[in-house]
Amino acid sequence: MRARAINPRFIAGQMRHGPRGAAELAETVDRLAAFAQTTGAVASVLFDLLHDAYVADLDVRDFLLQENAKAAAAIAERLDAMRRQGIWHPRRNDVDASIAALRGACGQEAI
Repeated sequence: MRARAINPRFIAGQMRHGPRGAAELAETVDRLAAFAQTTGAVASVLFDLLHDAYVADLDVRDFLLQENAKAAAAIAERLDAMRRQGIWHPRRNDVDASIAALRGACGQEAI
């Protein structure tokens, strides 16, 4: 996680790739979520790290929304699903609000 998914250099590199970079960030969230669902061996803190790096960071959030709103919506949906399924127990109290804000910016309603 720290070497790739949440590494600022990795994120900056993906941001240079525009829409495809945004899709890669969404795929990273998707892969971790799928691994968590199938193995039950993913610590909740890893989802906190992804949330902080992709959703809570306003520069990255703006990049996702501008370059690939579908990728931003996929990230919001996947993180929310992990929370609803009890796989992710966020440490922050504002997670629901930040996910809702991301969804709202994508034009999606909360589910």
